[in-house]
Amino acid sequence: MLTQTPRIIRSVHPPELAMPQVFNVGYRSPLVNGLAWLLMILGLLGLGLCGYLLGFSAAGRSLAGLIGLPTLTVISGLAIAAGQALLRRYEWGRRLSLGLLLACAPSLPALPWLTGSHLMLAVVYLGLSASLLWAAARLNSRGVRQEFA
Repeated sequence: MLTQTPRIIRSVHPPELAMPQVFNVGYRSPLVNGLAWLLMILGLLGLGLCGYLLGFSAAGRSLAGLIGLPTLTVISGLAIAAGQALLRRYEWGRRLSLGLLLACAPSLPALPWLTGSHLMLAVVYLGLSASLLWAAARLNSRGVRQEFA
């Protein structure tokens, strides 16, 4: 009959490098909630703009309106769906939100050039684009991805 005492296995790493993993079960980050509500509000504003352009503006009856309005409607619907999915912590909602944020970021600095606006508006849009890229990077961080697992 062999009896062995349990051995203690020591880590080969120094104690300051062996960090424990902490899983916060049920934690909901304010960043994800804020992005979800922002996406839903922007989607509703986009649908409201579509309704205004179709009902009260002549732009809805032009060639640009025939192309732009369905596109704006689809993007607004995607933003509302992505916001709802972020609130429910669905992985596809996180990926859709990342796609929407990354698609909007490079197009914002080009808007003042396309519309012939002032340079200060371009600087504001450049800052807004940088904040969208920051939010997309945070949404893709390890801690936020753990919320969706």
